[in-house]
Amino acid sequence: MIDLIIKNATQRKVRTILTICGIALGIFALVVMGAMSENFGQTFEKSMSLTSDKIRVFAQSGIFGSGLSEKKVSDVRHVAGVEDAYGVFVTLFDEDQFGMSGKQVLGVPPRKSRNVLEPVELKAGRFLTAGDTYGVVVGKNIAGEYGLDVGNTLELNKKKFTVVGILEYTGSIFDSYAIIPLDTAQKVYNANNSITYIFVQPAPGVDAELLARRIELSVKGVNTISPNELKEQASESLLIFSVVTISSAILAAIIGGLSVMNTMLMSVAERTREFGILKAMGAENKDIILLTLGEAALLGAIGGILGIITGSTATYVLNTWLASKGMVLFIITDRLLIIAMLFAIFIGMVSGTYPAYRAAKMSPMEALRHG
Repeated sequence: MIDLIIKNATQRKVRTILTICGIALGIFALVVMGAMSENFGQTFEKSMSLTSDKIRVFAQSGIFGSGLSEKKVSDVRHVAGVEDAYGVFVTLFDEDQFGMSGKQVLGVPPRKSRNVLEPVELKAGRFLTAGDTYGVVVGKNIAGEYGLDVGNTLELNKKKFTVVGILEYTGSIFDSYAIIPLDTAQKVYNANNSITYIFVQPAPGVDAELLARRIELSVKGVNTISPNELKEQASESLLIFSVVTISSAILAAIIGGLSVMNTMLMSVAERTREFGILKAMGAENKDIILLTLGEAALLGAIGGILGIITGSTATYVLNTWLASKGMVLFIITDRLLIIAMLFAIFIGMVSGTYPAYRAAKMSPMEALRHG
């Protein structure tokens, strides 16, 4: 049976190659888009795990609104159950106006820089201290992009900062942070005394969800996001992103599947007499179905392998190029490769189901009279 499947698949080389390329194109799209989704998913999970113990407090006008100041930080700090609270200022790099690379400047009180970054460790240097007016701690991606070591200079919004520390790689948003003193960030980026949001550390034994509600009731003009709420919101955003990216790839794969169906229908039409001979020799309907589905699955498998190879190569090349810009956009996982391969075979077999049914339903006598 296997020998016959391979023989039939290789008889019409041009048509078979075009069909395989159709499947490969769809799987290529699935691998590339899936690798992007996997990267965002892993970055999200690691980022959440590094900040899962903190409550975020925003102005009621939203994260990009105004209304938060050191006065609000003091008010939040006095709420029962709050162990510590400190404001941070977040903005984009000036040369990255649209934030496509994810690079951000994070202004923090120097004495709280270790708290904000905990549990991230340093690869070199130290965290910010009170005297670091123009000191900066950078994430691994930024250090790599600009070729920075401790003692080097990094320019932010036309101001020169001295690198005092470099963070270990985490695979999270921290890799693309440049951390500078809060008051310096407010001055350099003309933010007056405004704060983007407030980090709140619950006291030991205090429920973060209940404390978040208590802060909203106790401090006027603020909203909060507890660790669980943040995770839910981020999960929803990630789900939407994944659905959009993977759907486009699946559509491409389905289009490739249609080429398999077309090829198998033409093959069945051309081999009508052959199927008649097989049935006359005792082949049952299930044998004809297995033969036809086997050919379709083979085309899907070969297309899947080709798509996986080209997709993996493309993501490697793109990641290598993006590394020079401090970015990693794709992650190829075993789960993604297995799904892509199974999907390619599945598409091939589904596309071959109708042709197989037509072949099996042929009358042996009519088939023998054909052609």
